[in-house]
Amino acid sequence: TPFQEQYGEVGTAIRSKLLNQYLDGLIYEVLLDKANGLIGKTVIHPSHIIPVQSMYVVDHEEYTDACSILENNGKTGVMKSSFQNKMNETKPHMNWAKKILRRAKVYGVFNKNQEFVNLL
Repeated sequence: TPFQEQYGEVGTAIRSKLLNQYLDGLIYEVLLDKANGLIGKTVIHPSHIIPVQSMYVVDHEEYTDACSILENNGKTGVMKSSFQNKMNETKPHMNWAKKILRRAKVYGVFNKNQEFVNLL
């Protein structure tokens, strides 16, 4: 699970406190949806709202990269991410950057070093 991947055994303890098997499956579904470019999920039980919505909050790194791409449109073709872990290309990544900023307007942006677990 994302808890174990991020925090190891401590994450497993956090998960068992916060989630049950069904909610963990729901989070996994949202991860798969996002990986396939699908944003939005119908929630049928109020207890699912916070976990689902927290998965759509934009990561700080994604937001920073998206802003950089849009700010440099027409100025440079390729630039290094301020996180020093990737190259951002203005033209190929433009649609991605616009989608990230639209999602940020709806769901918000995490502070640096924060993630969905912090909202649960």
